[in-house]
Amino acid sequence: RSTRGSSPAGQVPASFAQAMLGLRAKYSPQSLAVACSGGLDSMVLLRLAHDWCAREGISLWVFHVHHGLSPRSDDWLAHVEGAAGELGVGVDHRRVTIPNDGSGIEAAARKLRYAALGEMCRAHGATLLLTAHHLDDQAETVLLQLLRGSGLAGLSGMDADNRAPGLLGDGELAMARPLLAQSRAALEAFALEHGLGWVEDESNQDPRYTRNALRHQV
Repeated sequence: RSTRGSSPAGQVPASFAQAMLGLRAKYSPQSLAVACSGGLDSMVLLRLAHDWCAREGISLWVFHVHHGLSPRSDDWLAHVEGAAGELGVGVDHRRVTIPNDGSGIEAAARKLRYAALGEMCRAHGATLLLTAHHLDDQAETVLLQLLRGSGLAGLSGMDADNRAPGLLGDGELAMARPLLAQSRAALEAFALEHGLGWVEDESNQDPRYTRNALRHQV
């Protein structure tokens, strides 16, 4: 008897499909988009979304935000464009410049990233944006909120889906995290099993960023 479905990698597609079933019933998207950095998590999301959209007859876009913070930023963009091209999926990107205004690189980059993603959603008619946040990200988020003294709302972590006018700049756009129930280890197992390539962000190892310090030391 096959045990593939019970393996970490084997559980990922079924979990994703279940999440998408609920999202389709709630939002009825005719076109959706994947926010893709080129990293492990978003490359798994891209493959899953491509296969699901092909079965369901829904158009798919791949959006990338070029922050210019790494000397390898151009390589990440090229990787995303290449992967999208291999799958026959439309791809677009925006370049943003992170201001040095004292607000912090992480917060400034996040704000500009989601504004750019919202702009691309509107430009291409995608009403649902998928991001690759997973279970490990959720744990880190709750710990960060705890450190910041957040109340119960903050400690509940990231929503599986919501309307996000504060981030995307449009109350008609929805954002969803269909991988939120899966661990990073399961996503990596899926990527290796399916021969997916991804890029590593060297800044993820920098403990000066609070999230990284939690990830590697806590």
